[in-house]
Amino acid sequence: MEHTSKAEESRHGLSNTHPIDVTWGDCDAAGVVFYPRYYAWFDTCTHALLSSADLDHHTLRHTYGLMGTPLVRASADFRSPATFGDRLRATSVIVRVGQKSFTVEHSLYLETRLVVEGSEVRVWAVADPSNAKKISARTIPTNVRDALMGKKRE
Repeated sequence: MEHTSKAEESRHGLSNTHPIDVTWGDCDAAGVVFYPRYYAWFDTCTHALLSSADLDHHTLRHTYGLMGTPLVRASADFRSPATFGDRLRATSVIVRVGQKSFTVEHSLYLETRLVVEGSEVRVWAVADPSNAKKISARTIPTNVRDALMGKKRE
């Protein structure tokens, strides 16, 4: 039975699919993927998603002066196990774009079996001009908001 994920049900923003090969180092002593690896893969998938819209890390830093898009919230629902040698298909979708933050939902599958669903909330962050050791959230530029929402450039 094929499962429809939350991300697929609410698909309305930028989306991307990314393959993930599970290595032995991703697994715990029981031979299943160690749960923190999913969070690392969510991060990788978010960067692949942004890159698919020409918003790679270099562009974010050099064009928009961003320090990055740090996490302010992350969660995961573990549905079924994955193990060494599996090739997962990760689907990532922007499901919300706010003034200073955006939400990405991830669904990782082994063939048609849902393995994990996750969500990340990230902020548009620049260096704080009053303190170089701090960052501040800023308003996401309109053209970036449009790209995150999946609007095509004309």
